[in-house]
Amino acid sequence: MLKNYLEPLWDKYYVQFVLVSYWCLGLCNNFAYVIMLSAAHDILSPHDHSFDQIDTNNTIIDTKNSTNKYDCNELSTGAVLLADILPGIVVKLTAPFFMHKLKYWQRFIFIITANTSSFLIVALTPLSIRWLIFFGVCCASLSTSFGEVTFLSLSTQYSRELSIPAWGSGTGAAGIIGSFGYAGLTSLGLSSRNTILIMLFIPVLMLISFNTLPTVDYNKKRFKNVNEETEPGVGNKIVPQSVEFKQKLSFIHKVKSIRHVLKFMIPLFIVYFSQYFINQGLFELLYFKDAFLSKHKEQYRWYSVIYQLGVFISRSSIKWIKIKFIPIFPILQVLNVLIALSQIFFGYLPSIWFVFVLILWEGLVAGSCYVNAFNRVSIEIPKENREFSIAFTSFANSVGVALSGVVALPVHNAICQLGYE
Repeated sequence: MLKNYLEPLWDKYYVQFVLVSYWCLGLCNNFAYVIMLSAAHDILSPHDHSFDQIDTNNTIIDTKNSTNKYDCNELSTGAVLLADILPGIVVKLTAPFFMHKLKYWQRFIFIITANTSSFLIVALTPLSIRWLIFFGVCCASLSTSFGEVTFLSLSTQYSRELSIPAWGSGTGAAGIIGSFGYAGLTSLGLSSRNTILIMLFIPVLMLISFNTLPTVDYNKKRFKNVNEETEPGVGNKIVPQSVEFKQKLSFIHKVKSIRHVLKFMIPLFIVYFSQYFINQGLFELLYFKDAFLSKHKEQYRWYSVIYQLGVFISRSSIKWIKIKFIPIFPILQVLNVLIALSQIFFGYLPSIWFVFVLILWEGLVAGSCYVNAFNRVSIEIPKENREFSIAFTSFANSVGVALSGVVALPVHNAICQLGYE
């Protein structure tokens, strides 16, 4: 077996294997989700020739309104957001109550199958079968959400000084690498379909990362004499925090424990609602006709890149900057919503560069809230409740994202109606 060959390496480089494997798992888990949102404008736009809607005479059907000052798509990218999050809400709401019955490798098979399917379906389906494209986006949602619940739960079997920072940084890297890679390759002339197909290397990397991560059984054997939490030392002296506490909790106990994480869930909900309302409801409307990026879809793609850069920086900062007062993040993010809305209606910012700064700040706030909230859960929640609590807390951000998609659709349409000249 593979682990027989890896165990000598785990003995020598345990810390490095946990850090690198968890970083890569974070990257791979969120990658499909990011790609679907980065490609949202192209998926819904008949002007992207790789997703063209062709009539029987092989001519491109132009459905975009050229007289609208906001240059709106017929359908808001919030529709893609909903497909990219609603299945995940069901997963995050239910999985913490049943997933303990499944072994981690069984969960992983589902994750990687859904991940691979999302890229293949979206890339190979013609625009005329739009429902199937949205099904592919749903597969990305299932993969990402079940993966987040699974890998955050698994993180409790390792030191939080290893798994949580590596996971947070990896998920942040998924945003910047995914959005930048998509924007860069399409800007170089590669079609959206071929760009998405290239991303199939991600499931391969996920498979390698999962199989090189030291197993829970290995942890139990390595740290069988550890009976209490120990702060990390130097090098391979770092020990996991909860390998000896695989206690089964009753359903009633789990429900009662939810109240202890509400103080983290509510800020996460508000932050994620606000940021995705901006990203999927307002990004398309922050359009500068005279900017150096002349094409609307290019502006949208690079907005996504800059946002993900902010997320990556902040999610990677938890090792050096820890913030205990989580409510500061929703306050800042709501202010960002108000600034973006005021720019759409009044257009007072003289250059697209000011919007770039706003979006970078939005990403910094979003990533900081995510990684600090989960870090506080891993510290404040008793170890016997931690695996369930950290998994259930992730439900809050999914609900926020879903509700933002629901709100973004009518708001987008209403603002577009105001944009007719």
